[in-house]
Amino acid sequence: MTEIHGRPRPRRDDLKLLLEDLACACGTLSEIMTAWRRVQSGRPELRADRLVRLQEHARQLAADLEAAGEEDWAPRAAGRLAALAAETAAIRAVTIGPGRIEAGDRGLWELLTAALRRAQARPPVPVTVSG
Repeated sequence: MTEIHGRPRPRRDDLKLLLEDLACACGTLSEIMTAWRRVQSGRPELRADRLVRLQEHARQLAADLEAAGEEDWAPRAAGRLAALAAETAAIRAVTIGPGRIEAGDRGLWELLTAALRRAQARPPVPVTVSG
């Protein structure tokens, strides 16, 4: 029985696509902020500062990954992407529920979630091959 523990080598294309996913997430967050501003008077719980912080974290992650270099970006990405996804879910929960006024952001959350899922799928993960 042969066991190989290895980590696929990330390619520069993987990083480029990940950065594009993060840029998509940031742009979508801007659109959600716009939708929230439009309904702010009827929905005071929609605080844009949470979206701004989330967007700042996504931008900082992109900058950190780009600065990490071709070989070192993948290990740095997974935990921070998971944190972004968790915070996104927590903020989104504020916008849904019975009796709440529509914030106009419904489809945007799906776009944001899809971008973060794509980003999370990009960094290589450790593999074990037994044979």
